[in-house]
Amino acid sequence: MRLAALDTNFLLAYAAGESDVEETFDYLRANNFQIIITRSVIEQLADLIRIKDDPNHLFALYAYWMLPSWGIVEASNPYVENGTSCAHAEKIRDQGLIPDVSRIDSEILVEASCHKCDLLITFSECLISAPSGPLNLALIDSEMDAVTIAIASPGMIAERMRQTGK
Repeated sequence: MRLAALDTNFLLAYAAGESDVEETFDYLRANNFQIIITRSVIEQLADLIRIKDDPNHLFALYAYWMLPSWGIVEASNPYVENGTSCAHAEKIRDQGLIPDVSRIDSEILVEASCHKCDLLITFSECLISAPSGPLNLALIDSEMDAVTIAIASPGMIAERMRQTGK
């Protein structure tokens, strides 16, 4: 089974009912993806839930409680559990492979790679526009069981669906 990882902003947008995000879910299900979220996404959701005056508080709370009914799994992984993925995320940032990437976005990318995801769905323009060749080579030679990963936005997937009629 193929795996797809989602970032926090995707979950917030899905909770808000954004159409491109709903179409992306249809695409993932139609193409037999198991949908996962990583530890960093769970931690980010938890932070938003704790901050009651954050504009995304209610969306985060709704998303967190709806994860099981949406068929989204929080996957565990030894590289994530022991902190190795965080060290590799920092290494990728230090190498400058993703200009202006945030710590959380680089962690989500590396965690998705640790889970051997085929696809990462994100709103992060830094990740979407990152040069895939050097980035995937860095993921491969990070001495983990990492794989190359495709990075796409919900808008890219929705457009693909419209083009192919799926």
